[in-house]
Order: sequence, then C-alpha cells, then structure tokens
Amino acid sequence: MINARRGNVDEWRRLLNDAVVHGTPEAPIINRKGRHSPRMVDMRIPLANGARAGWVCEHLAWALSGGVFDTRAIASSGVPGTLAVGVLLARLPEMEACVVRSERKKYDRRRIVEGARPESVVYVDDILSSGGSAMRAIKLLNAEGISVDGVLTIVCYDWKTGTARLSSEGVKAFHLVHLQKKNRAPNEPGAAFFEGEFNP
Repeated sequence: MINARRGNVDEWRRLLNDAVVHGTPEAPIINRKGRHSPRMVDMRIPLANGARAGWVCEHLAWALSGGVFDTRAIASSGVPGTLAVGVLLARLPEMEACVVRSERKKYDRRRIVEGARPESVVYVDDILSSGGSAMRAIKLLNAEGISVDGVLTIVCYDWKTGTARLSSEGVKAFHLVHLQKKNRAPNEPGAAFFEGEFNP
C-alpha cells in the first residue's frame, strides 16, 4: 500500500512500477540475508532517468528547503543516493554535498567522506529499510566531524524497523513515500505490487 506525503499518488505508482525488478532463474535476486527474493525495488532505475529523477528531486528539494528541513548541505552513500544528490545539486545550486564511501580508498587521499566538508548535513537516501545503512553513514560522518540533522528518504518500508531505529537514536527522519505490505500473489506484475491511497 502506498502512503505518499507529497505528489500525485498515480505518479508515485508509475515511478515505483518502473523500479520493481522481478527475479528469474537466470537472474535471481538475492537479498542481504543471502536468500532468494521474488522482486525488489531498485531506485537506481528511475533515478537514472532524467524526467523521473527530476520529479523525485522536486519533492526532495521541497523537503530540504524548508518543507521539513532547512539545510545548506546534504550527504549520501551508494549509487541511488548519489544519483539523487547529483540531481538535487543541479536543482539547488546553493547546496553543497558530500558522499560517504563504503570503504576508505587505498590510494589518493584515502578519505571515507568525499566532497564538501560542511559542519552539518541532512543524509539523503533512496530507501529506508532496517536503518543500518543510514546509521552506518551517520556514524562515519560524525567521526569526520560532520553532524547529521536528519535523514530524508524517497521510500520507507513501514514493515521494517528503520524508522524506529532512527527515532531511538534521536535522528529526525522524513520519507516521501511509505510502502505498507499487502497480501499479494507471487507473480503479480509491478504496478499491482502497490495499492493504496494518497494522504496529502
């Protein structure tokens, strides 16, 4: 079920439908626990499309520019978050950004945080699930002397523990779309994976 904070719910359905990837025997999807998964939401697909990325980042920009947060710096990690940050920087030229690497480079300046060195940031990511990736990034940013004012994600899986985990650590979080589980057939097509209502 989709619960959208902002934007047209049918447009969110189309965007999320673009992001749903189904596993096949030839190209299985393996989750973080090493198990096969019938499908996944891969935000790299819509975020690599100019029109889709622009639409998503319009809503992210609203949240960063006084809608939820009021910040001049953002951070991210991973491919989807970095794609979103690139579009955000084009939309918000006064913003600066840094990227948290998955591991320290073994050459050059060997930094774990690349780009700008602001005092504080809002961490931007594509999906909040368990909150593990966000908390790891927050700890690495804090270790580099950068405080995190909050977490902004495109999608939040409401059946996972991420929001509660961030809250327990005192981290403010906002998500453009909440996905809630529904009963579904194993081979349901992408758009049918989501049902729901728009709450402005």
